[in-house]
Amino acid sequence: MSSVKHRRHHIIKIVGIVLPAMPFTVIVGSLSFSLLQGALHLDFSQEYRQVDGAEQITFRENWQHKIYRRSFWGLRSVGKEERGIYDMQDVEKAEDEEAIVSWLDTDVYDVSESREHIVWYDWQEEKIFLGDLGGEILQAYETQDMVEQIVFSPDGKYILFCEIEYGVNGGYSTDEEYCSYRAIDIGDGAQYKVYGGYREWFKVYWE
Repeated sequence: MSSVKHRRHHIIKIVGIVLPAMPFTVIVGSLSFSLLQGALHLDFSQEYRQVDGAEQITFRENWQHKIYRRSFWGLRSVGKEERGIYDMQDVEKAEDEEAIVSWLDTDVYDVSESREHIVWYDWQEEKIFLGDLGGEILQAYETQDMVEQIVFSPDGKYILFCEIEYGVNGGYSTDEEYCSYRAIDIGDGAQYKVYGGYREWFKVYWE
């Protein structure tokens, strides 16, 4: 009888130690995974496989000028940018398109390589619009969060965009952001997640 009581007391003692520690363990584990996910750029979603040419999307990390592309586990490093190359391309493209987009009231836009279409984000309507160069709207696409970047695919069949959800952890810090990179199939309007992650800030190019 005393042995049973002893075992029961021992079990109660263990439970008393483990239960209070569980929330702390869960929090630490969650934070550790988030840090690991960010450091290794992990994203095991596979929707990107439904986007033709997704392997040619380039993610540029602005601080260290590292270049990444999509793989089945997330982003894989493909080297470093020759300093300033992409910035120079951005400036040249903006200067070349200045007259074309003079009627636009936003800096989140892109012009197709064929110069037939333009796509832009309207933050007031929370939509992405596809139109001709005269401003006539051809299609409109709903978005969930604030759109920061828009890029046409080289063949003009897709619209790649980055939308950011602020305050994902319930705070008000501008660093509490979940970045989602998505592609719209212009043909049927379907949207596919290409990549996403907490504080995963990249400049995107489709080459």
